[in-house]
Amino acid sequence: MKLAACLCICAALLCAADPAKAVFDRAVQALVDKDYPAAERGFESVLREQPGHVGALGNLGIVYSRTGRADKAVAVYRRALKISPDDRAILLNFGLVYLKQELHQRALPLFERVVALDPQNRQARQLVSLCRLYTGQTDLAIRDLESMRSETPRDEQILFLLGFAYLKNHDSATAKTVFSQMFEVAGRAQTQFLFGKACYEAALFDCAEESYLEVQRLDPKFQNLDLALGKLYISQRRVDDAIRELKSALSENPADEEANYFLGSLLVQQTRDAEGLPYLEKAQRQQPDTWSVLFYLGKAKLRLGKPAQAVALLRKAVELNPDEASAYYQLGRALQSDGRQAEAREAFRRVRELKAKGLKEVEIPGIR
Repeated sequence: MKLAACLCICAALLCAADPAKAVFDRAVQALVDKDYPAAERGFESVLREQPGHVGALGNLGIVYSRTGRADKAVAVYRRALKISPDDRAILLNFGLVYLKQELHQRALPLFERVVALDPQNRQARQLVSLCRLYTGQTDLAIRDLESMRSETPRDEQILFLLGFAYLKNHDSATAKTVFSQMFEVAGRAQTQFLFGKACYEAALFDCAEESYLEVQRLDPKFQNLDLALGKLYISQRRVDDAIRELKSALSENPADEEANYFLGSLLVQQTRDAEGLPYLEKAQRQQPDTWSVLFYLGKAKLRLGKPAQAVALLRKAVELNPDEASAYYQLGRALQSDGRQAEAREAFRRVRELKAKGLKEVEIPGIR
């Protein structure tokens, strides 16, 4: 589940000479106008003159994040936090980069830091609760979400997260009560959809399907329903149904990044690599630094007899997610196929090291 959250554009925090300030202001306006190449050039120009300009660093991180370059966003946010460790906007946006990749364990301390600095920051509080739900801290998440519900009883996002939390806590009766309250706020079809989504996230797949099919009955054109059903059917191992729904989603929106990723990765899971490749390549063009896209692209390229290309993709995947043993394993196989035995041994050594540490492998999004 991905929580919608607005990225906060950092203000200029350091005084600058007039020319630099003019360049900075133009770059900020370009960012507002979504002219990301112009914004990037402007912020980089400011940083050449003033390497410690936190406003330029923070905004450059936003540019990288919005253009799918997560590794560069992470690097620039780390650089900014060394200069200004308590900058709430940078901490929040840094956490959102990890959250977009579903790396909740890494996002959580960043959001917690924002809450420590600003206890009334509702967005950060919601994000902390969300991350806690995915890192086994369900009771803490419920406590905080109940507190937020008491403050704003009709907040749809809080109600959704709270219902999801109770489902994760195996309390379906309380979850249904929460979603019944949402009915007054969101309407019948939206409430059913959100309840289905919460069931899906809690791995209650039969419950999710029942809710989604009710949404389909109420509103056959409900936005994103095909995608939701496709993801659900992947989890239920109903391959043909999943492919049908994901192709339906793409017929409505061929540029849908999620639908391209889920369809491509499913086809690769079925060893239909040549079929899956175009969907994954389209997803990569939209978000170049999503580790799971790179993982499946590398896996497909390896099986299609292109080990050098697979190595490049899988190296990037392990850079983005260095605790994922399966990515290192695929990298080792690709290196072996490319005749790079010493490097392959190092990759397999890393697999053994991760397993020996008892690290839980990161679940690849959508492939349960």
